[in-house]
Amino acid sequence: MKGPSSFSSMKLISLAARTAAIGAAAAPNNGITSSSHQAPIHLNLSGHIPPAKVLDYIYVDFSVPPRTSTIHVVQNYSHRNAGNSLDLGCFDQQGHHLALADDDFSTGFRGWSGGARDDFTISRRFATPGYLAGEIEPGIWSVALGPYKSVPEGIDYELNIELSFEHPSLSEFEVYSSLPRSGAEIAVRDQTQGGDYPVGDGAKTWFRGDLHMHTIYSDGKHTPNELITFAQAANLSFIFTSEHNTPSIDHAWDSVAPGSLLVSRGIEVTTRSGHWNAIGLTPHDWVEFRYRHTDNPGLAQAVQHVRKRGGLAVINHPFDSVDCLACDWSYGFEDSNMDAIEVWNADWDPSDEKALVKWHELLSAGSHIAAIGGSDFHTSETGKIGSPTTLVHASRLETAEILAGIRRSRAYVVHDSSVDIHFSVIDKLTGKETQIGDRVKLNRMNDRTRGPLFAILRASRGVPEGSRVVVMTDRGILHEERVSDDSRRKGIKVRLDERSTFVRVEVRRADGRMLALTNPIWIG
Repeated sequence: MKGPSSFSSMKLISLAARTAAIGAAAAPNNGITSSSHQAPIHLNLSGHIPPAKVLDYIYVDFSVPPRTSTIHVVQNYSHRNAGNSLDLGCFDQQGHHLALADDDFSTGFRGWSGGARDDFTISRRFATPGYLAGEIEPGIWSVALGPYKSVPEGIDYELNIELSFEHPSLSEFEVYSSLPRSGAEIAVRDQTQGGDYPVGDGAKTWFRGDLHMHTIYSDGKHTPNELITFAQAANLSFIFTSEHNTPSIDHAWDSVAPGSLLVSRGIEVTTRSGHWNAIGLTPHDWVEFRYRHTDNPGLAQAVQHVRKRGGLAVINHPFDSVDCLACDWSYGFEDSNMDAIEVWNADWDPSDEKALVKWHELLSAGSHIAAIGGSDFHTSETGKIGSPTTLVHASRLETAEILAGIRRSRAYVVHDSSVDIHFSVIDKLTGKETQIGDRVKLNRMNDRTRGPLFAILRASRGVPEGSRVVVMTDRGILHEERVSDDSRRKGIKVRLDERSTFVRVEVRRADGRMLALTNPIWIG
């Protein structure tokens, strides 16, 4: 989702560590180099962005003198909400060079709010959601502007910047605060494990989760506390955070995440050529987003950066061009080397059908890219956390285990917590059962140690009579039937064509909308 959002209140960020980040540059405003008094300094910077710069980035530089304690920026521009849209962010004195070098993924990134806000505040102890608190070092800072849409006349912008030298008091920040603060410089608690969740003795379990959601720390309308409440109501075991282009939410979970819910770090890397989720990041890690499909280096090095930290790269809503400019995946599917694809984003619609078709094409061509789902939650008015829900087969409720399950395609997606299925392949002779994401090994030369293979689907919950079950292989539709009372009790059993390389299942409502879909079970 994209576009300006209104916020009646904003929670301030209190961070011990500041993240790294990005860039290119404009001429600095050298009118300020130092201050001998405590009066705030006010700057008014303006300019024009031609339509040709849409989906590019502009940097407006300004000088920050020594002893500055707080920076407050207010953005105004022409034809706001009437044809123009201008994203907003900030880089500090370390610069805004592109953070894609093999040995250096750091720049002066201090925050990003996209089109969700028109102002921000950064101080040592507090910052507006989306932005990173920390020391205000003297030097050339930059306001980052991202023209997203433009009328033919272009965009006229104005930036009002206040540089303060007094440390802000609590009362000065209460206008931004929607949650009680717990003090400055909070250490990040290890949230890679769900502390109170029953994890058993190492036997694998299907854990329910949601891998795509937003709060007030980007363009969502709910606080982290509220997301926790929604996730628990959806009977989820884990969630991944996915704010647009910023890790500023990372500290916030420490005071609100219950031990029974695994909260794992992620960022929705919102580029001008499509969106992707970097999931399984370490606290405060940041991922470069300012590149397009025509740029080299670009996506490949950003993905490498995520993988080096043990994370995964997931293509988000690859065909979402109706409601979202620059959301279509333009990097290519065959060569982008991603780990998973979000084939089911929020409510099932034609864009998801396109993603499903593309994913099946990739599987049939030999790819092992996993399919996942995500609610892309922004507000309870239009969405629901856990709809859809991704179930991952893992031995423990830990970030590394969940990531490993997704990486191995040990996952399936259902509409919500009301739906559950069980899909496997069984050897009729030995009784050996193979789960989603695993492989049935065949010795095709006179093998008498096994019997014929059958795909078996059991609709445990939430699959009404008349629902359509489709068993798919790389050779096409193997079997299709409507769910009956008898098949719900006994399950649906289909003999496999062992010339196939994989088998997977879709379960749809009578009207064609998806209820459940699985990753493949591999054959051979």
